[in-house]
Amino acid sequence: MSIPQEMLRHLAGVVGEKQLLTHADDKAWYIKGFRVGRGEALAVVLPQTLLQLWQTLQVCVAHDAIVLMQASNTGVTGGSTPDGNDYDRDVVIISTRQLKGVQVIDQARQVIAFPGTTLTELEQTLQPLGREPHSVIGSSCIGASVVGGICNNSGGSLIRRGPAFTEKSLFARIHDDGRLEMVNHLGIALGETPEAMLEALTQQQYQTGEQPDWQGKIWAEDYADRLRDVTADSPARFNGDLRYLHDSSGSAGKVVVFAVRLPTFEASTGGDTFYIGTNDENVLVELRRYLLTRMSELPLQAEYIHRNAFDLTVRYAKHMYLAIRKLGPQAIPQMMANKAKWDVRISHLKFLPRNFVDRMLQCFNQLTPSFIAPRIMDYRSEYQHHLMIKVESQQSAELHVLLQAFFAAHQGGFFHCDAREAADAFLVRFGVGGCTISYCDALGYNPNERLVAFDVALRRNDDAWRLTLPDHLAAQVQVDSCCGHFFCFVNHQDYVLKPGYDAKAFKEEVKRYLEQRGAKYPAEHNVGHLYQASCEHVDHWKQLDPTNSCNPGIGKTSKKKFWREM
Repeated sequence: MSIPQEMLRHLAGVVGEKQLLTHADDKAWYIKGFRVGRGEALAVVLPQTLLQLWQTLQVCVAHDAIVLMQASNTGVTGGSTPDGNDYDRDVVIISTRQLKGVQVIDQARQVIAFPGTTLTELEQTLQPLGREPHSVIGSSCIGASVVGGICNNSGGSLIRRGPAFTEKSLFARIHDDGRLEMVNHLGIALGETPEAMLEALTQQQYQTGEQPDWQGKIWAEDYADRLRDVTADSPARFNGDLRYLHDSSGSAGKVVVFAVRLPTFEASTGGDTFYIGTNDENVLVELRRYLLTRMSELPLQAEYIHRNAFDLTVRYAKHMYLAIRKLGPQAIPQMMANKAKWDVRISHLKFLPRNFVDRMLQCFNQLTPSFIAPRIMDYRSEYQHHLMIKVESQQSAELHVLLQAFFAAHQGGFFHCDAREAADAFLVRFGVGGCTISYCDALGYNPNERLVAFDVALRRNDDAWRLTLPDHLAAQVQVDSCCGHFFCFVNHQDYVLKPGYDAKAFKEEVKRYLEQRGAKYPAEHNVGHLYQASCEHVDHWKQLDPTNSCNPGIGKTSKKKFWREM
């Protein structure tokens, strides 16, 4: 029996044949990124328990296979899917989608989250307890997992809480001699062997007689103070920031995470949203400084949309925000997986176009109204730049007074949203992340050739928000979309290029422009296979994974064993 076949037999023995996917059609969803990236894998494994995950790792390590961990597969930089077919070992994708679980501990002040738990599921678990998680659904990653956010130091939209970070996790790593080790840094005694640890954790039977170690940092508690410093000549947060690289935090799949310990926060008693519009981006930049230095408490969220992004979302991603409204964000990952299955089935019907499902979705989008509240649509017509600021109810009067004073002397306007308007505003905002990929899918464009995305952390004292391209680069752009976490000064800019232009050359020129502005990239989506990782980031990964067996090639690094040159 060949080595791959022997490994497949052992994997089937661990998870069962139905949870081991080897047929091309069955693997299709897992080997292609949400936006970019695609490659081959020998198999996709779907463990049902944490013990099966550990046993799957044992098989992969014993057969010297590459391990690629994947949760919701909603990332935007291709970091959880294979990248091409030039790996030097067999690739096994391990999907954690079925490894869900949240344990509420420490009188609901903390939680332990398992690998497949999504942010929405965590939020729903805490809601009846009057608590909130660190993050909520993000700008581009609807359905994102809690552990994925930690591994990527994802930033999210909650201003006061900063990037996802914890020093407390349970993870497996591969040593330079090939030895697989379970590392318990949760701060909770679970036993001595991996099997005992996982049994105790799963059953929530922590070792008696030993007090938990609550020492250690489990969130970026200094972030709000950093934001207040609007004169600082550096970004507030970005991937690869040394302050947030610790064990699984910032690991980008270089270790296999079984659980993370995170804080919870007292739930807001109520929220108010203000919708702001202007045709001068400098007004918004000045408003950011004005509010960050004058508000007694920071807002909960401050989200930006450019009119172009608004229009693309309403036209091409309406099905996404309507699905979120009707079914909730927790339904999106499964809907995307189901769509991928239909895409595969239709690909076998040669009389139908490859993007048939997308065309049907776009017919619906084109023939139906926006379903967006009228005042928001009026602002879309009047203003290019849109900003939504959400505050706790007790802050509403203060913000209203500050906005009145500011716009008495500046161009633009604002209104206090009712419940429908507030919901619609954030639905459109969170639909923006999928608008350019929906545009490409609808028109049959290859996003790997036409879509160029930037996730940029601007200097806190930068006096501009939008990316201003030189004329020769602007002439290459067919459509663009800009949104972002405005008070954090994290800008998400997408470009769909006209046919015939070199996307790689375009991206390199824009990156040089960003470096001249003192920006850092990526800001929160992690490097994936689109960005070159910093030396500090690579050093962190090499320490975690000296054999380069977990997610090799991430951040444009070597795909070879022991990090050999490509």
